[in-house]
Amino acid sequence: MTPALPNNDRFNNALPAWMFAGFFRPNDIERYAQLSHDLLVTPTPQMLEFCDGGPELVARYNRDKALWRAFRQRVAAYHRNLPAWQEQVRVNNYRIGSIVELAVYRRLLQAQESSLNIMVQPPIRELGNRGFADFGLYFKGHPTVYIEVAGTVTSAGQSVSKNAEKFRVGIEERLMRYMGVAPVEVIHIDEVCDVSLQTERVRQAIKRAKNA
Repeated sequence: MTPALPNNDRFNNALPAWMFAGFFRPNDIERYAQLSHDLLVTPTPQMLEFCDGGPELVARYNRDKALWRAFRQRVAAYHRNLPAWQEQVRVNNYRIGSIVELAVYRRLLQAQESSLNIMVQPPIRELGNRGFADFGLYFKGHPTVYIEVAGTVTSAGQSVSKNAEKFRVGIEERLMRYMGVAPVEVIHIDEVCDVSLQTERVRQAIKRAKNA
């Protein structure tokens, strides 16, 4: 019998059980499930390129959209407690625009202290509210650190794809606009996909915000 799919997956077509046998390797299923658990999101193929063991999953299952979708469904059928597949999330009517940003937001929530407020898409006060950050950390009601998530650029300054390179200039202009006038922490996609490094960067941002 084909395992029932959880309600949190928006793709509802399940392949017959006989097609699963011997194709989706158990170790691959467990690895993707563990990465999802550790990263607090179900990682995209682009994110997997920066995860331990992730490139192998991409090479095997990301040949086309249908195969990748079937793989995710297989993982979800066996691990029902994984994060929902979410491409866009709204918090207080403000949009978190990518899964990479969502991973950082959920890590911030994990590390949140009672005196800390996390704002999504806050106006950058130092720019006269002419720009918005991905996140803002507020202590005692004051914005002390902004966070930008560079979801298409690595910490070495490399775009993750040819298509992403088209947006590079816009990203650079956005960062340059307020790097010199506002306190900001930039977290890149490769840092997000390394759980220990992501955790450390989030802690660093919170510590900086508290000491501002």
